[in-house]
Amino acid sequence: MYKVIGLAFDGCQATGLTSPFDVFNVVNSIWKQTRGEDDTLYECQLASRDGGWVSCSNGMRIMADVSFAQMPEADLIVIPGIHHLDVRSLLKRLAQLDEETQWLSQYIQRGIPIAANCSGVFLLGDAGGLVGKRATTAWWLGKAFSSRYPAVEHCPDTMLVNDQGAYTSGSMTANLGAMLALVEQQVGRHLAQSAARNMLIDAAQSTASPYIFMQESSDHQDSLVLAIESQLQRDVSHKLCLQTLASGHGVSVRTLSRRFKAANGISVADYQQQLRFEQTKLLLETTSLSLEQVVERVGYASPSSLRRLFQKALGESPSHYRKRVQQKGAH
Repeated sequence: MYKVIGLAFDGCQATGLTSPFDVFNVVNSIWKQTRGEDDTLYECQLASRDGGWVSCSNGMRIMADVSFAQMPEADLIVIPGIHHLDVRSLLKRLAQLDEETQWLSQYIQRGIPIAANCSGVFLLGDAGGLVGKRATTAWWLGKAFSSRYPAVEHCPDTMLVNDQGAYTSGSMTANLGAMLALVEQQVGRHLAQSAARNMLIDAAQSTASPYIFMQESSDHQDSLVLAIESQLQRDVSHKLCLQTLASGHGVSVRTLSRRFKAANGISVADYQQQLRFEQTKLLLETTSLSLEQVVERVGYASPSSLRRLFQKALGESPSHYRKRVQQKGAH
């Protein structure tokens, strides 16, 4: 039997605990069904400072099974995300989780695998569990992560990283993939794949590149430009009209263009083209849509114009790019 301990603390994201536990519960059910026995593969418990009630960020209250002082045996520790409004509030909350950090460090010293999700990866980093390893986190926290943990190889373009027992994920769905990766490693691929089919989980590693571009381009405080960026991101296929865009935000075309260029270093039109290009790459990487369907969804004039753009930007055709990236992801 494998023992899974979820780390619970005030302000944690409940999904970061309940979803992994659901995965292990499904694995248990499949295991029992296929063996015809009442064996349990995974036993899941929650641990908190005092073993009492914990208030999650969504208002849910959960009761821990054990306290830190009991130091339960574990084959895996699960760290949920930490509720925060911005990087400053996240760092402030981390400073208040010193007991959690010390508790985690003891399991790190024992070599126990630890899975951390989104902002929870920072807690694993503070506990020393990522030194000399590769890791990922939520895309909007990438710069803060790299700055805080220079001894960690940040993988910003990847949603799920497994390096020497440190499973880090940059999204809720990737966190489920991390659990399935652990199941595959511990009890075999067949059981992991059965659980993935049962829960409709795509356990394939995915990219975060379009979101990274948005993070980099939004590293400013101009409220007008942020609103324009948000509008463009919601519908990359929308035909751009600067006059309509400016009027909708109560400014002139000249003011909009000047402030956008000052904030991002590129024009509104170039920004939209970058959004479209990144969205196109994502669709080629993660779907089986035809080139014509991709063109229609993203808003390019024609397949031939997209081919010319890819050849100019990447030196290859869209079909070659799709084949190359998908082959790379299969290894």
